[in-house]
Amino acid sequence: MYAPGVLRRLLFLGFIAGAACTNPPAPAIAPDVGPLPSGVDYSNSRYVQIRKLLEDSPESEQRSLRLYPLVAPVCSDPKERQQLLEAARWSVSFSSDENYLPTTLALDLLEHVATTCFRHDPAVAEALLAGGAEILPKEKIRFEVIRARFLAASGKLDEAQAAAQRAAEAGSIHARALLATVIAQKARAGTVGYRPGMYDEAIAAVSAEPQANWAVIDLTAVLSTRARLLHERSLWEEPQAAEATRVLAMPVYQRLSVAPFIEIVRNRALDVLCFDAASRGGDLADCGRAARETKALGAAVVAKIPADSAYDLERQKKLLALKEKISGLPAGATLLLVARGDEGELVEWARAAAALLRTLGPGRDLVVVDRTASPRASAVLARILALAGQTPKLQLHGPKDTLLMPCAAAILGRRQTPVGCPLSAADQKALDSHSKDFGVAVLVGRDLDAEIDDLKLYELPTLLLSFRQSQMEKGLSAWMKSLSDVLLYLPAQP
Repeated sequence: MYAPGVLRRLLFLGFIAGAACTNPPAPAIAPDVGPLPSGVDYSNSRYVQIRKLLEDSPESEQRSLRLYPLVAPVCSDPKERQQLLEAARWSVSFSSDENYLPTTLALDLLEHVATTCFRHDPAVAEALLAGGAEILPKEKIRFEVIRARFLAASGKLDEAQAAAQRAAEAGSIHARALLATVIAQKARAGTVGYRPGMYDEAIAAVSAEPQANWAVIDLTAVLSTRARLLHERSLWEEPQAAEATRVLAMPVYQRLSVAPFIEIVRNRALDVLCFDAASRGGDLADCGRAARETKALGAAVVAKIPADSAYDLERQKKLLALKEKISGLPAGATLLLVARGDEGELVEWARAAAALLRTLGPGRDLVVVDRTASPRASAVLARILALAGQTPKLQLHGPKDTLLMPCAAAILGRRQTPVGCPLSAADQKALDSHSKDFGVAVLVGRDLDAEIDDLKLYELPTLLLSFRQSQMEKGLSAWMKSLSDVLLYLPAQP
């Protein structure tokens, strides 16, 4: 239905829109008062129920439990879809120049529902957009931006670029961020790895200096996209060029790390700033901010701020216990690196993972299991190894073979090899030679629950590097959930 890995990257801009519109101010006039002249009462309709849930925080338990069951019938039942559109028409009838909130809420709702339906049936999402454009003809540009995002997520990049370009030329600031994302995606599609200049056009699309009249949602989209593209370009460049690109990226992250940006954007920007400063031996002021504002464990250590009960002390205890265990490993002990997921998340973790491997790798036998989702993701893994200065003793590749990791874990755990093991006899023998002095498995990426479970079965120490909490957290020895957590394992700052 859509290209693997593309949907998550491109719908990020939609996430920004939804998060920025959380908890809108109360309207001057209640927009949902009474029925339309037709006599239909929409005051407790599916539309109103969805809208009320969208006003809750994204972390709200009620929203998490109730929202999708309310939206799902709209995606599968044409009658429900038509009723939703009729209710939206009713709601915006209360909008005016003095009280524009009903229109804003209708736009946000239609975008959210269309995005949810797109994952199941793009034709349904298109029908919702067409219906929304009929109800709100003055909002044509916004619907064009949403349509461009859906086209991009479907892998129709040329059409998506044209749609985003039209919206940008018509005055949509948000479309600039989407246009840059699509241009970058097209550049990635043309190569595995990096070619000089491949991100320049995309970065130029979001390099205009923001204006005072830009909405926060648009400012967030443009700056976040610029920062991400600069970060990605620096990952691939040679040292001198990479340093220049990082110098360009840091002021953008600085801007994103303060109000009025939403908490998740501020925290992620601070995390990048802290890790970058500490790993390069720079000013640690941002680590102090990260420690105080986000309670980041590694940031607190390098900024020499005592961790009190507001910090996750139990997680810190596990991280430090595993660090001590690793420091006591004999020479030649095995270090297992498992990578899984798409290019986007590996890019975000690349420098931190490389720094960790530079610290843990010397004197150890590195074994790599590549379970990444695409050739480009596999190329990012290779780049991580290059930045770490590490050459694997053995590298196994099998992104779709469900038995690869159970087999590898069993061999490293010195247990019976499972029936149907996909590894060749030579690979099994080579892996077995690394089983005697097994040290630790480092997992990086996303959707690693199965790998954690496999390693737990054979009681192999496991360290996870991921922004997402695993459902198998009890199977972990320790979890690094931010880039700055890696600083706990790096050499102490002077």
